Amino acid sequence: MPTSDRTQALEARLWNWGNAGRGPYDPADALIVTQAWERLFTRQREMLRMVYLWRVHREVVCRRLHIPRRPASLYELELSAACRALARALDIKGSTGCGEESQDERK
Repeated sequence: MPTSDRTQALEARLWNWGNAGRGPYDPADALIVTQAWERLFTRQREMLRMVYLWRVHREVVCRRLHIPRRPASLYELELSAACRALARALDIKGSTGCGEESQDERK
């Protein structure tokens, strides 16, 4: 499976996890993601919670986690690191994380 497919698969699983309580979602996969999410460091958990569950804007995430707002790449690096940590907890090989571009697509 190419790396971009792995990233999309992780991204899809995170959006499914974030849809719990909002609409149609796969509860079995959401439970697996939740269990892996619980094993992450607090900062990574909070980052993923704000982006995928709360769906807040980048500025809010940066303010709450004390991430410098400029350059925007610092936020993207933090999000990518949190996604890679979750991929490791889910035992997904070769995942490069997830990106900000998908958050912009949903608006």
